Amino acid sequence: MKPVESLPPLLILAGPTACGKTLTAVHLAEALGSEIISADSVQVYKYFDIGSAKPSPSILAMVPHHLISVAEPEEEYNVARFRGESDAVARKLIASGKIPIVAGGTGLYIKALTEGFHCGAKISAEAELRMDEIEARDGLEGLHRLAVEADPEWMTKVHPNDRFRVRRAVGVFWTEGRRLSEIYRQNPPAKAWDTLTLVMDIPRETLFRRIESRVDEMFREGWLEEVKHLREKGYNTSVKPMRSLGYRTLYDQLEGAALSGPAPEIIKKETRAYAKRQTTWFRRVEGAVYVSAGGADSPESISQTILARDDVRKFLDRHSHTAGQ
Repeated sequence: MKPVESLPPLLILAGPTACGKTLTAVHLAEALGSEIISADSVQVYKYFDIGSAKPSPSILAMVPHHLISVAEPEEEYNVARFRGESDAVARKLIASGKIPIVAGGTGLYIKALTEGFHCGAKISAEAELRMDEIEARDGLEGLHRLAVEADPEWMTKVHPNDRFRVRRAVGVFWTEGRRLSEIYRQNPPAKAWDTLTLVMDIPRETLFRRIESRVDEMFREGWLEEVKHLREKGYNTSVKPMRSLGYRTLYDQLEGAALSGPAPEIIKKETRAYAKRQTTWFRRVEGAVYVSAGGADSPESISQTILARDDVRKFLDRHSHTAGQ
């Protein structure tokens, strides 16, 4: 096994939705003369802009971003495709003397790039829809029971509330007829990168306030009108991004479905739950470095604090890179 210092570098900036990753990553990239690889499973799709909190044109003009709006809504975009494309972009940046900055909240995508997490295993759109229906009817508990039945060995390592891994165990089994435990034994992940993972650490109360403000702002920006336009173009819940957080609720509202309350409040509640799952996921990242992001500090000052940390400086030094280079 190669020593970690000889592996190509990846700087990861992760954390829950609305924690301030986007602008912090931009300032980090500016300081390091680098570029950003987005790790967001909805931002990869064209036209799904407001509800995915896609960076604005002005932000995109500040620093080059990759893997944003690269897929048509009807295209199959999955973990395997992300790993292949993000790996290629990262290696191209390294060849040009830049340390890639991977920024996003889709933990499975980040894990796939850094560890090769079962990338040969795909989940079909039909399996995704079927799991959505079961989760809506029976909750995550119902999916967890199916996961234990499908792959009892794998599920001994998975917490019942770990929605990512529960759905993956079920979806892979339904799609490929193989268990994740079997795939893992046949294709054990090999370390390919020297990674430093920075996780934005923010008090839950502060994060929830930011989520509420962000959802309100999305509606002011015309999120409902965006979904209405997508629906008029023929996109429905058969396309993956329309089943994503918030979009499904607004689509159902436009279809005349009875909702359990006002759409903005439903979306805020679901986003809070999603943020808690993201936080749990990133807590389990081995060697992650936590960065305080809950105060009044600006994204620029947070990025400066990051670059002043000893562990970050050592990471940059061992790859012959410094801020401003």
